Amino acid sequence: MLRRSILLSLPLAAAVAGAALAQQLTWQTITGAEGHYSFDIPTPFKQSNSTGAFNSILRGYMFEWGGGRYGLDMTIIEIDPGDPDHPPTDIGVLLKNGQSNVQKRWPGSTVLQQGEISLGPAQGRSFTLGIDGGRRLLIGRAYFLNARLYVQVAIVPPEEQNSPAVTRFMTSLSIVR
Repeated sequence: MLRRSILLSLPLAAAVAGAALAQQLTWQTITGAEGHYSFDIPTPFKQSNSTGAFNSILRGYMFEWGGGRYGLDMTIIEIDPGDPDHPPTDIGVLLKNGQSNVQKRWPGSTVLQQGEISLGPAQGRSFTLGIDGGRRLLIGRAYFLNARLYVQVAIVPPEEQNSPAVTRFMTSLSIVR
């Protein structure tokens, strides 16, 4: 009986931990240099800047917890439209390629949900993957507008997929031009 009560209390403990995490967070709004986009992310976060394929500029923002097992990540990829080796111009193909690239980082992942979405003027794609045998979820959204690819990823325990922190992060993105 003790074992059953411990097992039944684990999801409740995780939910309480998720709610406690959300209450403890301090958030910062990041706004693109020319006001093209903005989003909220908890602090302290790691920031990175690099160059990538197609002469692109990558800006990354990542907040992690649980020893790095869980995280919220926003990557903005600015593609040089003048690059002769530019990426596909079909937005649907570009967004599916973005999802495929995320999936490649988690071999054995299972697609639980995927579909077309939009955010303001930006076309997008949402997807949810079961990773680590379903012990974690990867919730992803990718949007494209004006030579910019915006990729949001949350990696969380399944019981936290609708937590206040994940909801705030995933709904805070604004793309205006």
